[in-house]
Amino acid sequence: MRTIFLSGPMGAGKSTGAVALGRRLRRPVIDLDQRIEAQAGMSIARIFAERGEGAFRGLEAELARATITEGAVVALGGGALTNDALRHDLLEAGLVVTLRADPEVLLQRIGDGGGRPLLAGLEVAQRRARLLALLEARACAYAECHAEVDTGDTSVDEAVEQIAALAEDVRVVVPLGLRTYRVEIGRGVRARVAERARAAAKGDVVLVHDVAADNPRPWPRDVAERLTQAGRRCVSVRLEDGERFKHVGSVETIWDAALDAGVDRHALVLGVGGGVVGDLTGFAASTLLRGVALGQVPTTLLSMVDSSVGGKTGFNRPRGKNLVGTFYQPSFVLCDVETLSTLDDAERVSGLAEVVKSAWLDGEDAVARLEADASALRAGEEGATIRAIEMSVRLKARIVRQDEREGGKRMWLNLGHTVGHGLEAAHHYVGLRHGEAVALGMIAALRVGVAQGRTEADSVARLTQLLSALGLPVDLDERLSEEALDFIESDKKKSGSSVRFVVPGRPGDTCVLPLSLGAIKTAVRG
Repeated sequence: MRTIFLSGPMGAGKSTGAVALGRRLRRPVIDLDQRIEAQAGMSIARIFAERGEGAFRGLEAELARATITEGAVVALGGGALTNDALRHDLLEAGLVVTLRADPEVLLQRIGDGGGRPLLAGLEVAQRRARLLALLEARACAYAECHAEVDTGDTSVDEAVEQIAALAEDVRVVVPLGLRTYRVEIGRGVRARVAERARAAAKGDVVLVHDVAADNPRPWPRDVAERLTQAGRRCVSVRLEDGERFKHVGSVETIWDAALDAGVDRHALVLGVGGGVVGDLTGFAASTLLRGVALGQVPTTLLSMVDSSVGGKTGFNRPRGKNLVGTFYQPSFVLCDVETLSTLDDAERVSGLAEVVKSAWLDGEDAVARLEADASALRAGEEGATIRAIEMSVRLKARIVRQDEREGGKRMWLNLGHTVGHGLEAAHHYVGLRHGEAVALGMIAALRVGVAQGRTEADSVARLTQLLSALGLPVDLDERLSEEALDFIESDKKKSGSSVRFVVPGRPGDTCVLPLSLGAIKTAVRG
């Protein structure tokens, strides 16, 4: 049971809301300010006066972390989550909800500022100026949350019901300040698309998909109907299905359809489909009218666990995969596992390659969980699938937060992709799914790791066995060709005469080595 943390500015109703929410959910309630005073043996005002704000923030962070495992409802202080490390710890471990209200409402609730050290001794105009300054300074911290609830015109009971509905939700936050977005995972979450679209943009919705009218997969039509019923005009853009159509011509199809329909900068470009649709939709959104809002409703396992999250967009060129693109984050991602029901088994299983990659990067606990869930995942069991998606998205969110534009740690996410992309290109994107290529690419990475003295035999056996248990291919030699290896020369991670190659060690121990193309080829050939 995750601890629920209520954040937000002074006067937003955190303490009152925590008591009511704790009663509603039958959970213990912790007012962090009260716990700080009990620990320090003095009021917060005295802590500020005698020890300074720095000492207060240190004690606040220590006691906030101590609540993570309590499963309680915690009312945080207004400045608690300005501590970046604490904020990210709470986002990973619990449910963080920001309570908001208009500044004038907050000022009315605060009154003369009594008991609030940051407002102590200030006149009305000064209090207002100080509050506005605090709201501006803390805007990025407050934006990084699982959900926001406006308490200005909302009763306590109404706010509590909104938060209670989130308690069992599976949400992962990609914390990027004011560009923060949430990845919502579960059965039926696509029903939220109209609400999420309304929050993201007010104009027309350009809905991009690759489903023909006679195709039994109903998801683009279902999403379009929900948006239309909510009063949104939808411009439907159908792309040809498949990796071989991931080219600039498909992007032009999106651009032209949007421009012919007369959309403006208030538009939302929404991808409903797999990884190809998502990448092309993202690139189109990042360039259309110099950038409009982007939403993603991934409908394949591969796109849910990887391409829909993190903001990489692009298309292929004759010399290789994804060689033209941008970094452009979506406003929301809805991973509805019901949409996986229309995938054939091979397509669904291929997406597990990215799950294996994520687990190996994450560490021993994630790999052990994946090994335990292997049979259930291969069979498509929903609970195991949701766990796998959540683990993968959490890892990616953590890495993207630290390295959004792939200058360091984010390169780890390319494990298996250097040779995998070469295999795809050599097959002309036909007959070998992306996930299958990544699985084979991980086998290649193991060989490179052994050659470089970074990968031990037990890791080779364990990763190979896990891929095989999930139904993924491990027969690299049968698929390997000189053409596939030559494509490595066009890899985006190339730096001068070397390629930055991701090498797996034990779970959680991955490194990037600058290697020559010759060294990679020799190792991969075995």
